[in-house]
Amino acid sequence: MAEEGYTTNALSARELEWAVNPEKILQEHRAHNGSVIRTRFPPEPNGYLHIGHAKSMNMNFSLAFDKLGVAPENRRTIFRYDDTNPDAESEEYIDSLRRDVEYLGWTAERTTYSSDNFQILHDFAVVLIKKGMAYVCDMTKAEMEVQRELAMKRAAIRNTPGGDPDKEAPIPSADVLPGRSRDTSVERNLELFDKMKMGLFDEGTYTLRLKMDFESSNPNMYDLVAYRIKFTEHPHAGKGWCIYPNYDWTHGICDSLEHIDYSICTLEFESRREPYFWILWALELYRPNVYEMSRLNIQYTVLSKRKLLKLVTNNYVRGWDDPRMPTISGLRRRGLTKEIINSFCNDVGATKAHNVVEMEKLYQTARLNLSATSRRCMAALDPIEVE
Repeated sequence: MAEEGYTTNALSARELEWAVNPEKILQEHRAHNGSVIRTRFPPEPNGYLHIGHAKSMNMNFSLAFDKLGVAPENRRTIFRYDDTNPDAESEEYIDSLRRDVEYLGWTAERTTYSSDNFQILHDFAVVLIKKGMAYVCDMTKAEMEVQRELAMKRAAIRNTPGGDPDKEAPIPSADVLPGRSRDTSVERNLELFDKMKMGLFDEGTYTLRLKMDFESSNPNMYDLVAYRIKFTEHPHAGKGWCIYPNYDWTHGICDSLEHIDYSICTLEFESRREPYFWILWALELYRPNVYEMSRLNIQYTVLSKRKLLKLVTNNYVRGWDDPRMPTISGLRRRGLTKEIINSFCNDVGATKAHNVVEMEKLYQTARLNLSATSRRCMAALDPIEVE
């Protein structure tokens, strides 16, 4: 396991040995950015943005810079579509994300797409194959789950005083752990990966995996899948690809290519720091700072795009912009202005502490914001006739 520490600035976070930039790479990054500090807002276009994303936007476009004391003229934020899963993405969602960012009043330095880097991401995968740090795997999803469970069990035993994983959780076969494909030659891996790219294999038959660490206590280091086969047309990139990179492979590399200074996400991604930095370390790329904050949780409110999608597809609501939905489009139809939403996000702030915000706080913010602009009138509801 890499050595760990903690940063000491306003966006303090757990660090790893892999996260340390070599001086040459750091100087190149500083020469590129100059006095600019850059963040990014990278939603996946697989649904409409909700008020939790509004908190993320507020953090990436404003609050993070306030915490760091960055002058207004040196603040830059990239709006990136994290579009690596064509099965769940669509033009409708792409357009809705753009509208919501504009509605909340945020201006991005530029708009980018992860899919615009598909060729670069592919070429980096080839680099790791040639280094012997990635391999094409023919294990099924069920076999990978068995492999993962065994590795997790052995790690838990290894971390128990006096535990012996070889006795308590023996490896039945090298085909299971580390896996029958892990020691395939570089030449054979290059051949198989090229055939994956050309569409010569069926979906689910092969993946490209990273040769990481099955003895780690972090399951995210168990040879993550970097590429999988999908015969689905991409809503932005079109028909040019039948292999697609996964999230862990893509977002760190895109952060590096875009010279992001602070990669900000929510706390459930904290354990993904290891693969994030391992990939950039293996490719000898610039490594941004990473900070995780707590998700926005609102009382009695569903903020899971997967669950919100079920409400839409099962016709419990009249669409993503139904006023009953916690989406930005829904809140807009409910009468909540951008000033109300942004003020609410400012008041909630961004910390690592888990919390649940009462819905009344949002309504109180709305009342305070509307108080200065709302027209008022008086009326007699039960008038008395006067002669």
